[in-house]
Amino acid sequence: QMQRALELAQGGRGQIVAVVGEPGVGKSRLCYEFKLRVPRGCLALETFSVSHGKADPYLPLLELLKNYFQITPQDAERERREKVTGRVLTLDRHLDDTLPYLFALLGIADPTATLVQMDPQIRRRRTFEAIKRLLVRESLNQPVLLIMEDLHWLDRETQSWLDLLSEGVATAR
Repeated sequence: QMQRALELAQGGRGQIVAVVGEPGVGKSRLCYEFKLRVPRGCLALETFSVSHGKADPYLPLLELLKNYFQITPQDAERERREKVTGRVLTLDRHLDDTLPYLFALLGIADPTATLVQMDPQIRRRRTFEAIKRLLVRESLNQPVLLIMEDLHWLDRETQSWLDLLSEGVATAR
């Protein structure tokens, strides 16, 4: 079923697959083995939730973005900024308006941003949209496989983003 969902997604019919089962039944192993079989030309991004994650909003999203931008703990702030800016603008210059939201979420200082004065709910919504736009735009270049493990530990903010993303994947690769 996972392979069939990937084939449909490669053809532009986005899919969501949930792997559900008792602890220890092999859900993580199944996802691991599936990821190994993902064909070249597909971008596989992986993130996770942890038991203490409900106390850390956005933790799965931060890990997802760090993986996407290939940000490491050793990267200085300037390197992180360059990785994000370079990848976003290389993907699509029209995504430049997403940069302040991505920088803010990733904790990268942006002296030109005015997000501090923005209403928190508007900022939250625009941040969610920025990540969604980025991934949907990336799917035009290559199918994007997003693996999120242990959703039962998911924080409310990441769940809200996942709900928004799920509304926009029907025509995405």
